[in-house]
Amino acid sequence: MDGLRALAIALVFADHCHVPGFDAGFFGVDLFFVLSGFLITGLLVDEIDARGSIDLLGFYLRRLLRLGPALLLVLAAYLAVAPVIWPQYGLWSHIRDVALTGSYLSDYGRAFWNNPIMLQHTWSLSVEAHFYFIWPFAMLLLARIEPRWRLPALFCLYLLATAWRIYEYDSLGWAATYFRFDTRMSGLICGSLLAIYLPRMGRISDKKANIYGVFATITLVLCVSLGFWRDPWSLVWLTPLAQMAAAGLLISASAQNSWVSWTLSARPLVAIGIISYGVYLWHYPAAVFFRSFLPWYDAVPLVLIFSFTAATASYFFVERPLQRYRRNLNARRRQVDVEPELIGDNRAPRLATGNSIRAAQRQSA
Repeated sequence: MDGLRALAIALVFADHCHVPGFDAGFFGVDLFFVLSGFLITGLLVDEIDARGSIDLLGFYLRRLLRLGPALLLVLAAYLAVAPVIWPQYGLWSHIRDVALTGSYLSDYGRAFWNNPIMLQHTWSLSVEAHFYFIWPFAMLLLARIEPRWRLPALFCLYLLATAWRIYEYDSLGWAATYFRFDTRMSGLICGSLLAIYLPRMGRISDKKANIYGVFATITLVLCVSLGFWRDPWSLVWLTPLAQMAAAGLLISASAQNSWVSWTLSARPLVAIGIISYGVYLWHYPAAVFFRSFLPWYDAVPLVLIFSFTAATASYFFVERPLQRYRRNLNARRRQVDVEPELIGDNRAPRLATGNSIRAAQRQSA
């Protein structure tokens, strides 16, 4: 999981630093979306299978504790420094951008008003926040559907979301389509579909997992090689391919002895993946600043040093302490759920099997 996060942040980082050959590094965001849908759906499935319901307040609190404090730290630092570094935009412009970002509206702000400016990378955080808000209700509805129709229903939803993005692109163009939650939710749904389907596949042989990994890697390389910013080909056709590549990598990584699993489990990749959220938050303003007066090969090491230092500090002093608190919340919730299971309460609508996969999801989320 963390290794895949590292791959995603590497693509996005290279794109934002204008490294040659990575103009389509924005497909790294699609990897993030698929992974997020996969992880969150797995957690919700676990809870529905155990309780027959979802503790909505607990779910939203855990998501807020995971994402909110690190973002608030970035916004406070940005508001302190941005008026000095970019005085041409004016103080109120920076305040507006912080307000849009902090309220998780930067996806629609970018789509329709071209704001925020120096915090535009936070549009993807807004997309995920909207997903977190509505998806528990979608999963509760899914649990009420007859089991044999659940996967087809999710697949139809994925096709509708993809068709909606294509339709909106034809109507409104690139920016109004690329940044919005309703036109980018297909990647999250793709991950959700995989979260329910993968445990039902049973154990995947190493040979089959390696084949999945090869095709997924080739597909991702093609997307990054053939895609370009504001190219309709990228948004209409390559985006679904990038989502399929992410799903293929997850399937391959589910076999512990596959080459994808071994590669993504490399310690440097795992270490980067652990702090990837902080790197994503901090790197973009630094990239915009340094690339404005330095060539990419001089800007990249400076952005790396700054973003990795800030992300590491954020992880150890903000994210990790809150991570322990969230795990305590999860432990207390699971303890409450033990008694109904011991007395044979089988009322919970089972959405999936294969809880060994769920363990990795809980740890990674």
